[in-house]
Amino acid sequence: EATAFLACAPVVHMVGTALDGTPILKTIHAVVVEGLLCFHSSPVGEKTSLVGREVVVSAEEIVAEVPSYFMDPERACPATTLYRSIQVHGTLEEVTDRQEKARVLQALMIRFQPEGRHVPITADHPLYRAAVQGLLVAKVSLERMDGKAKLAQNRKPAERQQLLEQLWQRGRPQDAQAVELIRRAN
Repeated sequence: EATAFLACAPVVHMVGTALDGTPILKTIHAVVVEGLLCFHSSPVGEKTSLVGREVVVSAEEIVAEVPSYFMDPERACPATTLYRSIQVHGTLEEVTDRQEKARVLQALMIRFQPEGRHVPITADHPLYRAAVQGLLVAKVSLERMDGKAKLAQNRKPAERQQLLEQLWQRGRPQDAQAVELIRRAN
């Protein structure tokens, strides 16, 4: 589930440290390919300085903000946020194999432009040879990954039912998905 969530997370953050210890935090467009989290970047810059170093990659999703009055008509304490999150810890590695780089770049296109309408990226295609050669493609293994979901697991069944009913009645665009995620998690 954590890998599937990471694979569809719209925003992924990566943090590491420069050689002098300065923290570096970057937002990346990432894709999961063959058990690796991959992204592309310019071959120069702060992200490049993280290659070979330990990084933490994270993604999160606010599933629903729950106002206190969903659970109690007077007390503020029941207000909460339901969420899903993931962290991956590992060494950022450069992808140097041209075929592997092209697979990652094509996977990024499939992820972020699913309608296609482009010539598929291959390492030797004349349209892409220079880009495949010139871009940094980097990867982090998903071996050290931990996910967390706060989806009303700590609530009693009657409280969960009340929460589901309140979300359904509120009817915000994301509430139907929140109801489904809470149901699946419990």
